[in-house]
Amino acid sequence: MKRFLFVAVCLVVTAGAVLYVWARAALSGEAVRAGVERQLSQALAQPVTIRAARATIWPRVTLRLDDVAIGNPATITIRRLDVGADLGALVSRRVEHGALSASGARITLPLPAFTLSQAETPAGQQRPPPVKIVSIDAIKLDDVEIVSGGRSLRGNVDVLPKGAGLEVNRITLRAEQTELSVYGTIANLTGPTGSLTVKAPGLNLLEVVAFVSDFARGAGITAPGGQRGVDRFPMNLQIEVDAGRTVAGTLVLDRLKGVATITPAAIALNPVTFGVFGGGYTGTLRLTLGRAASYSLNATLKNVDAAKAMAFAGSQNTLTGQLNGSLVVSGRGAAADDVVRSARGTARLDVTDGTLAGLDLVRAVVLAGSGRADSPGLKSFRDRTGFEPFSRLGGSFTIADNVARTSDLRLESKDVVLAGAGDIHLLETAVALKGLVQLSPELSKQAGPDLVRYASQDGRVTLPVTVTGQAGKFTVTPDLGEAARRAISKELSEGLKSLFKKIIK
Repeated sequence: MKRFLFVAVCLVVTAGAVLYVWARAALSGEAVRAGVERQLSQALAQPVTIRAARATIWPRVTLRLDDVAIGNPATITIRRLDVGADLGALVSRRVEHGALSASGARITLPLPAFTLSQAETPAGQQRPPPVKIVSIDAIKLDDVEIVSGGRSLRGNVDVLPKGAGLEVNRITLRAEQTELSVYGTIANLTGPTGSLTVKAPGLNLLEVVAFVSDFARGAGITAPGGQRGVDRFPMNLQIEVDAGRTVAGTLVLDRLKGVATITPAAIALNPVTFGVFGGGYTGTLRLTLGRAASYSLNATLKNVDAAKAMAFAGSQNTLTGQLNGSLVVSGRGAAADDVVRSARGTARLDVTDGTLAGLDLVRAVVLAGSGRADSPGLKSFRDRTGFEPFSRLGGSFTIADNVARTSDLRLESKDVVLAGAGDIHLLETAVALKGLVQLSPELSKQAGPDLVRYASQDGRVTLPVTVTGQAGKFTVTPDLGEAARRAISKELSEGLKSLFKKIIK
């Protein structure tokens, strides 16, 4: 038994040595390196350089390529590229159903124009290459870095070539504020086209848009026949997104879920849902890519914290309450001011159970009628100066040229009702409104007799007013002249009616 084991070990060692020498002879050397360089250059229609080619036999027969560079200048570099093969490759010098594994790869976007054609021996070339790579069944990239401008993503890639596309087993990529995993199918690399699923506990939306923009501008794959993929097979990826905390600039979104369609022109999310300012967004969102950035949205807002939304917009401590509504808005630009200034569309917004700073309607009306700050009608309002509580504040708006125009703005509370129309300048948060203020029956009874006499309507004090100024610093100006004209007109009308009755009698 000892002799048998000794002989077996010697045979294994000898076979390994022979296999190693044979592999080095078949898959190593300058001729192999130059031959593989030539095949890849022809297949990709881009210059390819390889510093060295050598062979290993453990754990399987492998052609190892060191310091691979693709493009001029090189946009893809690979520190080590292993092409795994079966034992038959040592005899046939053909790598069929191989496995490609790379480590230390760096990909810079946008890519140059690649082809997907299979390399063939050019006419007139008598000798075949020392090693021919016929097919690859699996591709793994470890520690790959994808660079776009000053941004970079790092991660791992595990895909299976399938026809003109890829089966994505798993791609994991991470950056400072972005970490995501991807799986699905790329049906055609010449677009690319396909369907993928992206999951991420955290996502930087602007960073992802910038990467997609560069990728879309230069996916860089040319279909067989010489036409760029973006011409024959336009990029069209459908991506199901499921992300946790999503950052878009300084805006933080919770649990972003939706279906994104990515083309060279735009990213369209339809449908999409996410949490924002304590509430929710449901609808569609479309972002165009490149220098002429633009957006369009059709959304329903539910239970949004108005105070948080106003603070984000730069108007802190001006409005509280719960916001619900709908928006159909489009615009252009990437900076916040450009986005607001260019916005066009319509909206219906309602805030309930809140306060509006700087709008003291009751004080303005009672002071206008009595001229006295110690009027009984103001007694219960002295401690809340500067804040107008309401049960509902809302209206319909037409948005264009930095102005939201309304004809049905309405504020309701137990003490006062304001119905008005006018303009709200969005960036300046300034208003110019005209309307009617009507006190409650209880407050109307406490108003001065002259005010009741000249401004009473259905037993309630009703005054025309103008509201101007910026959020938190509104000026309410009752129009007593108009109220007097209405009162005179009313008294004349009532006098004529009385006179007419006397004449009839």
